[in-house]
Amino acid sequence: MSSINIPSPPKTPTNLTALPGSYKLRALLAIFSILLFFVLYVSLMFVLGYLVYWAIFYNMIHINKITLLLKAGAIAGSVMLFVFTLKFIFSLRNEKAVNRIKLKESDHPNLFEFVNRICEETGAPKPKNIYVDPDVNAYVAYSNNWLSLILPVKKELTLGLGLVSCLNLTEFKAVTAHEFGHFAQSTMKIGSYIMSANTIIHNMIFTRDKWDNLLEQWRASDIRMSAAAWVITPIIWAIRKLLSLFYSLLNMMYSSLSREMEFNADKVAVSVTGSQAIVSALWKLDGGSEKWNNTINHAYLAAQKQLFTKNLYEHNTLALERSSEKQQTALNDLPMDQRGGKRFFSSDENSKVGMYSSHPPNAHREENAKTPFVDNQEDLRSPWLLFSNPSQIQEQMSTLVYEKYLNKKPSAPVPATEFEAFIKAETHGSELQEAYHNTFIDRFLHIPEKEELTAPAITTHSHRELITALKMELTDLMKPVEKIQSLMTKAQQIAEGTTTEKSFSYGGVSYGKNELESGYNLLMVKREELFDKHFKSWDIAFCSLHLALARHAQLENQLAKLYTQHNTLNAIYKKLVATRNGISTELQKIQDRDDLTQSEVNDFGKKVNNSMINLNPTIDTLDHQNFVPLPNIQTVQELKQAITEGGAFRKETGPIFENGGFERIGNNLETAIMHCQRLDQKSIAAILLLHEEIIEANDKTATQ
Repeated sequence: MSSINIPSPPKTPTNLTALPGSYKLRALLAIFSILLFFVLYVSLMFVLGYLVYWAIFYNMIHINKITLLLKAGAIAGSVMLFVFTLKFIFSLRNEKAVNRIKLKESDHPNLFEFVNRICEETGAPKPKNIYVDPDVNAYVAYSNNWLSLILPVKKELTLGLGLVSCLNLTEFKAVTAHEFGHFAQSTMKIGSYIMSANTIIHNMIFTRDKWDNLLEQWRASDIRMSAAAWVITPIIWAIRKLLSLFYSLLNMMYSSLSREMEFNADKVAVSVTGSQAIVSALWKLDGGSEKWNNTINHAYLAAQKQLFTKNLYEHNTLALERSSEKQQTALNDLPMDQRGGKRFFSSDENSKVGMYSSHPPNAHREENAKTPFVDNQEDLRSPWLLFSNPSQIQEQMSTLVYEKYLNKKPSAPVPATEFEAFIKAETHGSELQEAYHNTFIDRFLHIPEKEELTAPAITTHSHRELITALKMELTDLMKPVEKIQSLMTKAQQIAEGTTTEKSFSYGGVSYGKNELESGYNLLMVKREELFDKHFKSWDIAFCSLHLALARHAQLENQLAKLYTQHNTLNAIYKKLVATRNGISTELQKIQDRDDLTQSEVNDFGKKVNNSMINLNPTIDTLDHQNFVPLPNIQTVQELKQAITEGGAFRKETGPIFENGGFERIGNNLETAIMHCQRLDQKSIAAILLLHEEIIEANDKTATQ
């Protein structure tokens, strides 16, 4: 098999990849913060270890019942404190990713030659192993995180097949070279130390395990026995508070260094592919991730109907091809950069980076990659050329996705055309939402009861004017909603630290960082008030008009059935949400109590179980009405199964708080709510499609 040559820049500036002073400074600060933590941690272990020694061997001047209790309490308390610090060292794990496939050079010689050539060009060491995973990503990691703390352990390269699908060869080379930029960075070892320190600190602060249960039981015992437990409780609280400060410091220092590492790795990519490739790759990643996530979601939904495909990447490629024209138009519309090529990212206010962000904003990365600008030829071919048998690795990875991501063992796969038909049906009609400002995505469509229906005066040629008037009215109704949604986005950006703005204003009140949560909640309430108060009359007019038009087109019965089914689905969704919220409220009340008995816990478990089972009659109401097929849902049983597995909730047995039953109930509820959101959008699409059919029928009548 002939090698695949991808051109490198004919000329690059000297010292292009040299480390700047800011990189070295941040590396020193990160090292200092790590040393400070480990000195603190070892000192804490030494002090608490000595406390155990002192508690055991200190001389008792007087021996009596009280002094014996005090000594026993001192020994038990000091041992508990020492175990508290020591046990978290053993929480460090050398965990291996389970969503990867290891590649052999004999199976993919072109890929290994491609990787080796990049190593030669960048001066980076060759990876110990090359893996592929399913996603739109690439990363480098030590083959053994534990050993990397003390030995020069080799690194491994992982390439995402989703990444292979959405880039051209030059862009793929740029992303791979970026990872080899990390291979060459000795500061990666700092990351291993920080990851280990973070694991210890995070577990000490947040993890509650058998040790905490033992301390709680100790405090609940007789005061003569539990005095030491009450003494060490505030000590544990103080240790956790102190460590939380170090947790923030470590993450801030390493995030700052990590951003410099990304800049330097981008420079390495520029040195072998030019300035444009790494930036255009970044620009394509969002679209590639969206298409791959959609492909995974379609696989999940199809699996509910026992529809499996042999090769998910075949359908992902088709999705990318369907959007290629739109992507090319967007690329053509980008402004030219005076330094060379296109300007992909604007340096707007959202380019500000949060202190805990590990990656710089893309606009900053583009600026870094183009300073100075390095020109190069672009190879537009697909990176799949690097794989000897793309279909084989794609099919292997598809099986892994089903098993590890979707928890399914795929049975006999259906033809690709049948799976693609499922995907097409799943999104059929969704494009019609744009004509209505996507208003039905964030709110319920209020379908009126018979007594609420209005009777619009429709002449032969007036229905189009009435529809246009409704759309214009909706435009005005959506303006305040869009303003609130814009403020909600700004609030999120302020919270994430990705905007220069420090506050937002609504209703004459300014909300800064300390009031963001209350301000955001107020915006949500106000948006819902707008939906409830101002859209109901529009919905009534909207449905009444189309029912009247349906009557003219002899489609009234069909539309009425669809409206009824939509209302039922909304009722099921609201009942699910109310049940989840009710359980959450009751759980919070129980957690706030100190005098809770086991009997009350058991009663709450029974109540939760009954709440789930009581949802089934609501779902069963679908059996007692006229069913209207929806895309990919052809029977009422399929509709019920699209809400929850098997079409009904099952009762958990045994003590649900000990056997995982409570968690399963919560997961089933959340999944059912998510499924109902999908059904709501499918039903809306079906309604809008039928509306279009009704309007076209009236158009024909008007022309006769």
